[in-house]
Amino acid sequence: MESVIRVMTKVSIITLASLLSFGAYASNQTEGLTCENKKQAIETQIDYAKKHNNAHRVKGLEKALHDVNKHCSNDDLEAKYKKNVSDKSNKVAERTQALAKAKAKGNEHKIAKQQAKLADAEKELNEAKAELAKFYQELKLK
Repeated sequence: MESVIRVMTKVSIITLASLLSFGAYASNQTEGLTCENKKQAIETQIDYAKKHNNAHRVKGLEKALHDVNKHCSNDDLEAKYKKNVSDKSNKVAERTQALAKAKAKGNEHKIAKQQAKLADAEKELNEAKAELAKFYQELKLK
């Protein structure tokens, strides 16, 4: 009985390790921000899945590739990235106002809390701006 448990434990560990390594590989693949780069990233993942005989993954990726080919538009992507920047800018403005109100009341705990929220919002805004800039850079490289 103990040997069965040992074997099952080893099989579980090997399975988990292989799943994690595939996940790490997939996460290292840059998806790309333009339609062309998205297609290339999916095609790369399809090749990897085929090499590793993962038919289920290949099927899902081929559907994703079909959807990108059919529905992806760089104009739509640009609008999405710009909207994200706009939304994050609005959030920074809201957090700035909330911080000003907290400062007006003089509550140190609320001030610190609002400063932290503002810092998070500013970080998100900077990330959204960087994503938009990277999108434009990828378009230029085309």
